[in-house]
Amino acid sequence: TARAGWFEQAHGGTIFLDEIGELPLAMQSKLLRTLQEGTLVRLGGTRELKVNVRLVAATNRELAREVQAGRFRQDLYYRLNVIPIRLPSLRERGEDVRALALHFVNRANQAHQRNVNLAPDALARLEAHDWPGNIRELGNLIERLVLLADHTLVTAATLERFMPQAQGAAAPTGETEPLVRDYQSAQSHSAQALREALARHQGNQSRAAQSLGLTLRQFAYRMKKLPPAPPSAPSPRRGDDT
Repeated sequence: TARAGWFEQAHGGTIFLDEIGELPLAMQSKLLRTLQEGTLVRLGGTRELKVNVRLVAATNRELAREVQAGRFRQDLYYRLNVIPIRLPSLRERGEDVRALALHFVNRANQAHQRNVNLAPDALARLEAHDWPGNIRELGNLIERLVLLADHTLVTAATLERFMPQAQGAAAPTGETEPLVRDYQSAQSHSAQALREALARHQGNQSRAAQSLGLTLRQFAYRMKKLPPAPPSAPSPRRGDDT
């Protein structure tokens, strides 16, 4: 069955090719032909189709060095290198780390129904890291932190358990708090403890769960299994004997 590929679907618009530096040499020659002649042939087809697209490509490699090493076609490199835009690595723009970290925290809290926040010293620790994995590394670390943090406010001391060890650095000695919570059975908390936690947090189940070291799902499951609360005794009216 004839099916339009990405370039054909992007006709009259823009197509984005990520990690262009990973493209095999055989595919590089086909891409160059499409860019130069504005034509393509569907897989298994015989008829040339005209396409007019704006191409945006991205790579984390130095393509000029890839050309010198013979891993990237020089003619394709010059065809792509019309308006180059260099995005500095995260280590080169440390002033962005705080804003990005808060963005990732908000996004992870919403996605996982959590309420984790970063203390000022934790944000300072994030800014001091060199982030060899750039924004992806920061985003992954924040999501892991939100999922596994035992307290709503994460300090630098707690954050340190989630930070990657510096290459060649010795592993920390002594007892440390485990990264992953211990297994909690369905009977881990009494009915009174669950109700008191919910009352302390004005009915907010997410915060009540965090105060008990539970996930929201675990807390909701335990609350669902609780027997009905006994009715409270009526308050004496004025004039009644007590």
